[in-house]
Amino acid sequence: MDRALTSKFKEDTKFASKYEIDVINRLTDLNLQYDDLILLEKLPGMDYRKRVYIEEDTQIGILEFDLLDLEWKFTPAPYYYQLVNTRKIQLKPTKRRLKGKYLKEEFVENLQEYLEAVKGSDNFLGVEMGDFIGVGVKRERGIKLKDLQRKKKDISIKKIRDYLEENRDRIYGLLEYSKGILKRYIERYRERGYVINASFSGGKDSSVSTLLAREVVPDIDVIFIDTGLEYPDTLKYVKRFAKEHDLNLHIVKGDNFWDYLEREGIPTKDNRWCNSVCKLIPLKNFFLEHYPNKKILTIDGSRRFESFTRSKLGYTRRSGFIDFQVNLFPILDWNAIDVWSYILLEGIPYNPLYDRGFERIGCYLCPAALNSEFLRVRDLYPELWSKWVNYLKRYYTMDEILRGFWRWRELPPKMRELKKLLSKKK
Repeated sequence: MDRALTSKFKEDTKFASKYEIDVINRLTDLNLQYDDLILLEKLPGMDYRKRVYIEEDTQIGILEFDLLDLEWKFTPAPYYYQLVNTRKIQLKPTKRRLKGKYLKEEFVENLQEYLEAVKGSDNFLGVEMGDFIGVGVKRERGIKLKDLQRKKKDISIKKIRDYLEENRDRIYGLLEYSKGILKRYIERYRERGYVINASFSGGKDSSVSTLLAREVVPDIDVIFIDTGLEYPDTLKYVKRFAKEHDLNLHIVKGDNFWDYLEREGIPTKDNRWCNSVCKLIPLKNFFLEHYPNKKILTIDGSRRFESFTRSKLGYTRRSGFIDFQVNLFPILDWNAIDVWSYILLEGIPYNPLYDRGFERIGCYLCPAALNSEFLRVRDLYPELWSKWVNYLKRYYTMDEILRGFWRWRELPPKMRELKKLLSKKK
């Protein structure tokens, strides 16, 4: 693919949602509006953890959900302090290397403010030295200079519409590239006798891939699997989306999760039996009934930026469960910000859960979801939350449930460390 069509971000990146904007405003001195250009780039971590940008090369901090304290935290980067009008420690000009060092009083211009900052409650402080801006971190020994960067001449928060206009040609170029993939593979597999359909989950990626597939195959069958564990808002959205776009929607009912739970045990990241029971087996039965003796090519919205596993995908992959099905991934090369840009440019309606603190649209008790999302279920769907938590209480304490220990059969090293920290906290 032409590199000019790819996003500059190396990891999956998105526009901040309304919920994320509210969280950032609550934790900082920013007063962001919902249409401000705030970019969030995924980082490794135990749960939600993202770099916060106001432009592709201007990071202002890291936003993360702390599993130990069960709260959102914002760690500022130097450019954050160039944006906000807050108290800063002024340093005297020096050629000494101060980064990573504790600030001595002899280096400080505004000594009184420095002494007040040492006694104050803020963990992070802005540090200024001529044309440089930095971050000071308060420790027991004093204030340590974490980072120091040259100020930007022009720093301001743009609007999402500015990004869309700047990237419009690239996004539509990416769109045409994906249509080319669809046309090429659909023609190839049709010649082999395959039936073509599209998978729709109610999420942003499958919304885009489904609409692209419909452009190439106007009468394409669109399949949504209702596992019985879907968010109520997702079910409403799927039906509304299908009606607005005149889709040939088929809703496949999954087997009852609760009937299998006692026998199979709690589904975990390393034992997702629910995927077979609630999705793959019902889907295979649907194919056998509706397309007897046919091979299937399914258009799927998976993207390589989503995870390490999906980063290894090619444009097609034979199903490991349904031996007569091949999946085709036309938006494989799209970053999340490309998907969102296309949705906003075209005015495509998206699942309202994205604006309410969810990043993954699927089952409400999915072990693969972020724990911060699981806690949003408690806030938005208390009945669903209570049903699942009451079952988990048979095996876990409430502290363990709230931090998502149930999501693994065998805890990974970071979660084992978290468990030790939790026991010390008690």
